[in-house]
Amino acid sequence: MYKVVVHFNSTLHHFSQLLAGLEFLSKEKKIVLSYTLELGKYPIDIFRIELNGLNVFFDMADNSRIYETIYEQSDFYVKRMLLKSDYENMKKLIPYGLYYPVYFKNQNLKYLFLKDSALLKYSLKYWKFFSGILNIKDCIAVNELSQMESKPAIAQQVIFRARLWNPANNDTQWKKEERIVLNDQRIEINRLLKEEFHSSFTGGIMKDDYSEKICSDLLLPEGEYHRQEYLRELKKASIGIVNQGLEDSIGAKMGEYVANSIAIVTTSIEKFKLPGPFDEGENYFTYTNARECLELTKRLMKDSNFRKKVQNNNAHYYAEYLHPGKKVNKILDQIANT
Repeated sequence: MYKVVVHFNSTLHHFSQLLAGLEFLSKEKKIVLSYTLELGKYPIDIFRIELNGLNVFFDMADNSRIYETIYEQSDFYVKRMLLKSDYENMKKLIPYGLYYPVYFKNQNLKYLFLKDSALLKYSLKYWKFFSGILNIKDCIAVNELSQMESKPAIAQQVIFRARLWNPANNDTQWKKEERIVLNDQRIEINRLLKEEFHSSFTGGIMKDDYSEKICSDLLLPEGEYHRQEYLRELKKASIGIVNQGLEDSIGAKMGEYVANSIAIVTTSIEKFKLPGPFDEGENYFTYTNARECLELTKRLMKDSNFRKKVQNNNAHYYAEYLHPGKKVNKILDQIANT
């Protein structure tokens, strides 16, 4: 049995999936799990665990950068946005794969504030009653494991809800330009799909001061953008649209779609190393512009048998590679057997 010590370094929501997987394995009596605080010792997107005495770092950053000093400290370095080129050249790297926010009962984190009162706000995420009453978006009341997965939907329903990033909020020129391209694509895709599919399209842009100025025709009412409403719509959808996240990352939306057995149309993810067989034409389809996105979506809408096959492929991938318990167990096995 594996002995795992979590050195809790960060309250970043990206780690909820890792922690859910560890707690799931602990409940299944597959690992012996304990926690210790290590706040601020590493960057906010880094977590350290000990696996049978091995030093394992999890890097959940939205970019493909490798922290060289942390890599040198590690026995293994598990990277979310892992480039295939880095994977081939750096022997201690392990692909983390797709991420999405998901929670599992966790008594240690529920009472973490008793060890450090500054962590009260974080601990509340693991109190189902209080997090629900306080309407916390990212918490166990909303993102509990059983609520984050579903079998393939039958309805011909397309989903693409998105937010925009105000370029003026960043001082770096290339990041300003990246946000402009990302925003323009999200707006154009929403308009094309809305015009083509009408009530068979569940889409829109999150309302804020910036989006009100540039796409007032696409704004979702606040009630419809609430995460619980979004999760309900996910379970009805059979086709989901993805475009790249910040710094060309694969966003949480991809993981959410797979967990809900949805056929995916996405911008390219080819340069990234993912665990298991997750392939173009089997699990997802790639577009380079909004018109290509529309044509691929129309193909999936028209061919029900083909769409169902892709949905079933993603249901299988979720069950074998993305369910938090399976994901983390495979990572631990890979480390232990290397």
